[in-house]
Amino acid sequence: MYESNLAFFTENANKPAVFLTVEEFSTMVSSIVESKLNQLLQPSHHAQSSHREEHFNFTQAVEFLKISKPTFIKLRREGKIKGMKVGEKRLLFSRLELETFLKNNHE
Repeated sequence: MYESNLAFFTENANKPAVFLTVEEFSTMVSSIVESKLNQLLQPSHHAQSSHREEHFNFTQAVEFLKISKPTFIKLRREGKIKGMKVGEKRLLFSRLELETFLKNNHE
């Protein structure tokens, strides 16, 4: 087995800060890589919730907000409700954004 030491120096390079054998270094790198891979393969809570986020088309959004179509159109023109363009003429509306709109505009 190859038992050479690897030295990692401080910024001023006068004294080595750490000595590791090749085996220790290899084990450390493997551990870091494995940890990072696990993080990538296990989606975070935020990533999971964004994949599950519900979206509504125009009619569903109107029904969800319990308002008329003309009122919905007016709110869109005023920029109070934002949509996400998913086609040339198709918009989707985030349930979370619609819920936020309801909370902020509840009288």
